[in-house]
Amino acid sequence: MAKENGAQSVETVFGRRIIVSAGKGKTNEEELLWLTETVLEEAKAWKYRGWAYIADCSEMAPVSPAEGRVLVDMTKKFVEAGCKAFGFAEGQSIMLKVQAKRNTERSETGIPEGHFETIEEAKAWIKEEVGI
Repeated sequence: MAKENGAQSVETVFGRRIIVSAGKGKTNEEELLWLTETVLEEAKAWKYRGWAYIADCSEMAPVSPAEGRVLVDMTKKFVEAGCKAFGFAEGQSIMLKVQAKRNTERSETGIPEGHFETIEEAKAWIKEEVGI
């Protein structure tokens, strides 16, 4: 069952160490901080085994620079907590793809990331990329 706060929701993929968040519409810094803490809590048990994160951005509006800074910090925290790969489901939005790539680059973590139209494509890539 998904946990929700405003524009954000978080759920774990059954049988896999993957956490999926979905944003719908416009989000804000408070919701992104909630998202960060909620994902870290969900992934806590997998820190030493590794886990993966998928952000479903396909229905999300682009974020502001301040929100982008929160996302960069979130990326760093996820990597420190054992995240091995980031998948982004962006639909066909070029703007979201550009923002997601820029935020990951700004985090300077070097984590593998993939950009896809759907969550299912991201899950398949994560299985192939890092075996999760």
